[in-house]
Amino acid sequence: MSSHLIDLFKPFIPKLVNSLHKGQAGRIAVLGGSKEYTGAPYFSAITAMRMGSDICHIFATTEGGTATALKTMDPDLIVHPIEKNDPSDIIPWLLSLHCIVIGPGLGRTVGAWNCAKEVMKAARNINLPMVLDGDILRLLCVNKGLDIIQGYDKVILTPNVVEYNQLSNAIKEITGDSSASLLTPQQISTQLGNVTIVQKGQTDHITDGNQTVSCDEPGMPRRCGGQGDFLAGAVAAMYTWANLYYKYNLNESPKDQAYPLELLSSYAACTFLRRCSSAAFSKHKRSTITKDILKQIPNQFELLFPDEDSQ
Repeated sequence: MSSHLIDLFKPFIPKLVNSLHKGQAGRIAVLGGSKEYTGAPYFSAITAMRMGSDICHIFATTEGGTATALKTMDPDLIVHPIEKNDPSDIIPWLLSLHCIVIGPGLGRTVGAWNCAKEVMKAARNINLPMVLDGDILRLLCVNKGLDIIQGYDKVILTPNVVEYNQLSNAIKEITGDSSASLLTPQQISTQLGNVTIVQKGQTDHITDGNQTVSCDEPGMPRRCGGQGDFLAGAVAAMYTWANLYYKYNLNESPKDQAYPLELLSSYAACTFLRRCSSAAFSKHKRSTITKDILKQIPNQFELLFPDEDSQ
């Protein structure tokens, strides 16, 4: 199945032709970062850009110098300093985006949560695709946060083990399930109205409640932080490409696909991360860090998605 799913995704990748203008290969944003965590939003945004997205924004708080620190990391990224977690500094930008990643390094303060909540509501109101990762998944599990995404088919959740457990417990509390067992990804997706879940683990399980695919591509045993942020950025880039493909090819419909775009994009991103991680580990072994994984993007992208037109 793995090669088949990758083959189904390949047509979505924008061709590198001189007639393209800036933005046609994706305008991505990341809402995240806090005084404790600046690396997470950087890794998500730079992954999307290194994969070939044209424009990548980061919306980050000014608290603790977070936005200033992010501005020094890479001039290719557009960093917006957000004063006092004010969502009105972010919402006007949403109309210019193709996808927004919310959560990497966001922190768990009331201000960060309230800001993210208003941005999620605004994004849903304009049908903007979202990838939710990291701290936002924990915050969704309190104060009826799950209501914000209930039934929204353009949202992809990428929980790690801890975040997945919290999602399961939150939904069991809502449904009155007192059992000790974890809900399956399919059960969580169904209860949330068929949103897409990427349950990260030794094997990644991806489901919209109706269909499920699994990625067991070899990754690496080194569990350095930042791999989840890489994945969130990769999912955003690939999901954007899938949506743009049908925007520019009006004679085709995503309904013709055997799998939803969310599943295909997430599967391709999971496979790509694992390929990059494996290649980085083969070179750096125990000392592998996320910056090493980022360096593998060019070669591994060409290996996984060879440009047949240039051969």
